[in-house]
Amino acid sequence: MKPTIFRAMPHPFEPQRLLARGRQFRAVAMGLVDMQGPEPNWPKYFLVTHAIELAIKAYITSREDVGAPAPAVKRPANHDLVGLYDYAVLYGLKRSPLVTKDLPHISELHQIHYARYPQANVKPVAMISQYDDLADELFADVQKAIGG
Repeated sequence: MKPTIFRAMPHPFEPQRLLARGRQFRAVAMGLVDMQGPEPNWPKYFLVTHAIELAIKAYITSREDVGAPAPAVKRPANHDLVGLYDYAVLYGLKRSPLVTKDLPHISELHQIHYARYPQANVKPVAMISQYDDLADELFADVQKAIGG
């Protein structure tokens, strides 16, 4: 099967593409309500946390693309927002006190796919819009670091 134009060679501006994709997920989430009846709006929760993951990966990819020496620790697993953020900071991303303080509250839920699949163990969650400042700051920090 021949690859389509959408699955061709890696794009030379992959970090910017990841960040743009993260902004797309976030833009869609911003128009959604936090609650639908008695339940959190799980698609919104997923869109926001996935947008955050893409922003962090945009920074990591930008460092890999320029051949910067990798941190001396193993790259964390996908979906581990705190691990990926700490890895990006070791790679040179400016650490934000706000992101450092609030990211753990949503990282575990994103890592275990809590918003995507019903879970047997119920966990407390906050209104996802309370993390808008975290997302704003993270996106701004990554944009400043990678340019474009």
